[in-house]
Amino acid sequence: MTILYITQNGITDHIGQAQVAPYLLGLAARGYRLHVLSAEKPGRAALAADYAARFAAAGIAWTRVPWRQRPALLGPAWTQLALHRAAARIVRAGGIAAVHCRSHPAAIIGQALKRRFGCLYLFDFRDFYADGGLAKGHWSRRPLYRRLKRREAGLVRDAEALVCLTARARAILAEAYLADRPAPEARIAVIPCCTDFALFDPARVPPAAVAAWRARLDIADGRTVLLYLGSIGPDYLLAQMMKLFVELRRRCPDALFLFVANNGEAEVRAAAAAAAIPAEALRFASGERADMPALIALATLSVVFIRADLSKAGCSPTKLAELFAMNVPVVANRGVGDLDAIIDPDRNGSALVEAFTPPALAAALDQVLARRARGDVAIRAGSTAFDLPAGVETYARVYRDMLGLEAVPC
Repeated sequence: MTILYITQNGITDHIGQAQVAPYLLGLAARGYRLHVLSAEKPGRAALAADYAARFAAAGIAWTRVPWRQRPALLGPAWTQLALHRAAARIVRAGGIAAVHCRSHPAAIIGQALKRRFGCLYLFDFRDFYADGGLAKGHWSRRPLYRRLKRREAGLVRDAEALVCLTARARAILAEAYLADRPAPEARIAVIPCCTDFALFDPARVPPAAVAAWRARLDIADGRTVLLYLGSIGPDYLLAQMMKLFVELRRRCPDALFLFVANNGEAEVRAAAAAAAIPAEALRFASGERADMPALIALATLSVVFIRADLSKAGCSPTKLAELFAMNVPVVANRGVGDLDAIIDPDRNGSALVEAFTPPALAAALDQVLARRARGDVAIRAGSTAFDLPAGVETYARVYRDMLGLEAVPC
């Protein structure tokens, strides 16, 4: 009895390394037979070989198709078609009991496999896909948006099992698409983005690794560092982050703003210049996943400012789990996923900004810095809901319920 896991995100992508492979390896360790189908980008042969070896050792089969980004419309369409054809071949070969579909493109394939072959399918709902495209300007016409929303309804209603990232998304999905079914919210499991607390453990970060990054980035020990962790893009509020840093420099004039990202340096520098922030107050770094704990260890606090609208109701920032695991507090904005309920000065030493005005930003900073100085909040200890085993256990329960199993398969 094998579960086919389909993801358009590559295992070798940052998101695949953080939010796909660890769960798969955890589920395989619990006895589930898995076959992964992913779209992989070029130029990552060494990393792909590493994951192929890890998967083989865990008993996970892995089928890859090449990811194509160009031409603009035809490339992604070709990738989707290649995934669909590969999935059909795998199911035709036999032994597939269910299909686990990560996000909407994979769910479209899973729904088709269900109709053609009778497979059970799990819709792993990552975000409000159509609403996100509308917010970013990807859908130039409203009729396309409405068509995608109708398709979303069918994907949700046809799924034997549903997972989403936030309680807020669960409530929206249940009301919009499942209100005519008994106990609609109970049909949807919530699994926030978790991380490996064994990797992101401040007690295990080699001091030499931290010292090496300090030397490389010219960050003296004891200096106040505001950290931004993750990609730069339209979902992330760069101008508002600079306003926060301006307020931080009023309190700590020698503070630095460290960006750990694999893109966007030009945009960051332009935003800093617009806010009259000197270039020497900025630092930039990027690295492999194994480098992240040492880089996070440089931070005094971090910022999580994300565009807040319906498309982000299902957002669970991966960076939040990694920061909390490393005992780093955050300043975040309201209206994003479950952050309004998660961020708590007493539980994780963190604060929400009520608005992006100087007084509101200053109030949040003062709260976080004061709790940090007192050292009376055990952030990591209060954040075990984001530890990887918790997420793996919930996925295992969803699998058991979907497959009608009382125990882990062997």
